[in-house]
Amino acid sequence: MSEPMPVEHHRSVEYRPQDFQERSDDFRITRLDGGRRIEVDGVCPGCGGRTTTTWRYGSGNGYKGLFARRRVADPPADPLRTVCCDCGHGHPNRPDAVPFLGCGAYWRVDLG
Repeated sequence: MSEPMPVEHHRSVEYRPQDFQERSDDFRITRLDGGRRIEVDGVCPGCGGRTTTTWRYGSGNGYKGLFARRRVADPPADPLRTVCCDCGHGHPNRPDAVPFLGCGAYWRVDLG
């Protein structure tokens, strides 16, 4: 795992969905809460803004359901996950229905 690239300058680009393929080396992957949370942090390749995405696994108490006796499943076997720019900047022409506040860029990181 390498350190994420430093943010040099956020670019106010127009919102546009754009695939930047796999970018695993450009992002820091941190496992938290005994592996129940995985955080991906780095610089958006589309606009240069800092973006952080967190995935949560399990119920937090290690068991699924009220009376279950088995452990919650580990994160999915396929470690490749899609990350969307969530830099927090209101890029021009971003549709209101888009759940991420970013430029529309997306890419994949290998969580494994």
